[in-house]
Amino acid sequence: MEQKNKNKAVIFDLDGTVIDTIYDITDAMNVMTEKFGFRKVSVEVMKASLGGDTKDIVRLAIGEEISDELLDECAECYATNYINSGSPKTQVFKGMEKVISELKERGYIILALSNKPDVEIAPLADRLLKPLGFDKVVGLSEKVIPKPKPDGALSLLKEFNASAENSYFVGDGETDILTGINAKITPIAVLWGNRDKEFLKGYGAEIFARKPEELLNLIK
Repeated sequence: MEQKNKNKAVIFDLDGTVIDTIYDITDAMNVMTEKFGFRKVSVEVMKASLGGDTKDIVRLAIGEEISDELLDECAECYATNYINSGSPKTQVFKGMEKVISELKERGYIILALSNKPDVEIAPLADRLLKPLGFDKVVGLSEKVIPKPKPDGALSLLKEFNASAENSYFVGDGETDILTGINAKITPIAVLWGNRDKEFLKGYGAEIFARKPEELLNLIK
């Protein structure tokens, strides 16, 4: 009889976990804020705004009530700026290449699940993630429900015949921790991203990595 769910996987968040995108995100947002007459945003403001989908990020970055119609325009402007920027400042966090390589040697399927739209992450996936050895990178689409709902993570595990109990969800944000909890996948909170330890503990995080290399001791 064929063994079911025989594989094991690590699902990574992208921004603030595998790749450092905050400077390109901030630049793209400020092209939008200048165009629409909003205040310029800092890197710190953008770090606090990340986690949701594009509209959520734009809404938090603007920091004031605006109409749905204007929000749509601002979100489209920001997304266009970001996609067309080429992400010149975005880099893989130091140590992640070694971590991914070692996990693959241990037999883990390496996956990524982002709340960014697929169209935004596709260029980064081709340039930075596929060369690292990611087996699949997924962003939001009509078929993918945003984190922290577990559907996207569970769909990835099902596609690769992996079991939740043998897998991990690694991320720097509250939506990542909640996704792991909701999907019954062990969540690991990383502390080199956009949230601190006390904040993440408030969302149920219990396992923490202070630097990428520590993941190798936490993922068995």
